[in-house]
Amino acid sequence: MSVEGNLDRVGHRSPRARPDTPPRHAHSSGKEVNILVLGYRGVGKTALTVRYLTKRFIGDYNSETEMLYSHSTCIEGKHLTLHIIDTLGQMTADDISQHQVLWADCVIIVFAITMATSFQVARTLVEYVHTISTNRSIPVALVANKSDMIERKTVSDTEISRLCAEYNLLFFETSASEGRTSMNQVFVTLAQRVRHILKKKEKLTRFMQNPAVAAKLRSNSHSKTSPSEHGELELLLCN
Repeated sequence: MSVEGNLDRVGHRSPRARPDTPPRHAHSSGKEVNILVLGYRGVGKTALTVRYLTKRFIGDYNSETEMLYSHSTCIEGKHLTLHIIDTLGQMTADDISQHQVLWADCVIIVFAITMATSFQVARTLVEYVHTISTNRSIPVALVANKSDMIERKTVSDTEISRLCAEYNLLFFETSASEGRTSMNQVFVTLAQRVRHILKKKEKLTRFMQNPAVAAKLRSNSHSKTSPSEHGELELLLCN
């Protein structure tokens, strides 16, 4: 069965004619989550994405077309729509659209454990995403694909651990051909992280709108804040 035939049942699949202009979906609306999938060409990122969407491993893909998938799901008891851009694949960071990174609420970066070059490109992509998104909190998952080919592994665990520690990445190992559970975990975990970030922002907004806090901040802007006043603000935050 074709990719299109499977996706008819799980969501919408449409070509991205202008990859530098992402769709205008709400940023972190709480009901919609924008996910950007990056990775070196041939690492299996499309296979992983379609595996998540269809629960099947399908070998027939058009790797020359960037795709947008919209997928409805339920996470933590909430109905969400995941908007997923499966990019063409990158040889260098120059192949990434800055607009797409700014559009994304979270990013998946895929490499193959059998391709050392794909890991080096993944590092470059991580660095680029980190640079573009320094002013906002954006979860990034590093996904090691083809874990079923351990005998052909060319990327060391030490390299992977260092990269994850350096950029505070979520890390997952998976195989598009052997299992769906691990890929499902990637998308669910990222969506949960985005929701939690949104909740924190909403809590901070409500806190700043508190009349007592607003009055305290106005007062502090005209005078030096004493240690006791700092303590009072901390108590307000806790409440």
